[in-house]
Amino acid sequence: MQPTEYHKKIIDYYRDTENAYKDSWDLNNSLAIHYGYWDDQVRSFPESLIRMNEVMMIDAGIKPTDWVLDAGCGVGGSSIFLASMLGCKVTGITLSERQVEQATANAETKNMGNLVDFKVMNYCATSFPDASFDVVWGCESICYADDKKQFVKEAFRLLKPGGRLVIADGFVAAFENNDNPFIRKWLDGWQVNYLETPDRFKDFMIETGFENLSYRNISKQASHSSRRLYRFYFMASLYLLWKKVNFSKPATEFQKKNIAACKYQYKGMKKGLWQYGLITGKKS
Repeated sequence: MQPTEYHKKIIDYYRDTENAYKDSWDLNNSLAIHYGYWDDQVRSFPESLIRMNEVMMIDAGIKPTDWVLDAGCGVGGSSIFLASMLGCKVTGITLSERQVEQATANAETKNMGNLVDFKVMNYCATSFPDASFDVVWGCESICYADDKKQFVKEAFRLLKPGGRLVIADGFVAAFENNDNPFIRKWLDGWQVNYLETPDRFKDFMIETGFENLSYRNISKQASHSSRRLYRFYFMASLYLLWKKVNFSKPATEFQKKNIAACKYQYKGMKKGLWQYGLITGKKS
């Protein structure tokens, strides 16, 4: 199936920002493109990225015998983490062929190729049979879904009885906040169509049949990463200014919007327009 225009924008975004993530998020080592979780067990930025994976793993109650679907797997960081920590099987899916290649190479480097595999696939419309997985995992990827309700339905279909859905992502405090300039400039810079509210997302899960729902606002734990991105905004802006003064190749509009998004996500969180949430639910 050919990617839609929206999917092409997402694929292009992650291709074109790869070097920026290597610089700002230590992508080559962290394999992570998500906010960190800061608590009393964390002493450094790399630890916070691992800790987010740990907290999601604990909340979802993932076991060594589980088979996990990493929905929106990026370069494979969370998949490799789960396999290496628990010895569980993980299948990661992404819209990007490049990310599948990178994730596969990363898994081989970490000697996890026997436990993880990666495929190009839309997590809202997969080709997997019903009841294929014990856990569906979405770490800062479900915000990109064309339709978040459709993703919830697909996740429910893919889960075995007793299976769990776990998501860590941004949620707007009110749905109309998607039109707020701070939120819109942030989301447009990162090629996200819109964010759901916690209540709407929970309603989707309840309507679909999920039980034992749990939602936690973990903005406090994620705020350190938000501030880190805000600082990166100033450094990147100075770099763009330096390029302009030195008559280097000018920044593209895409690069300018991506960098500006680092500012607006921070200001939006400070104003309470959005929050970072962790949600889990179980299929009976």
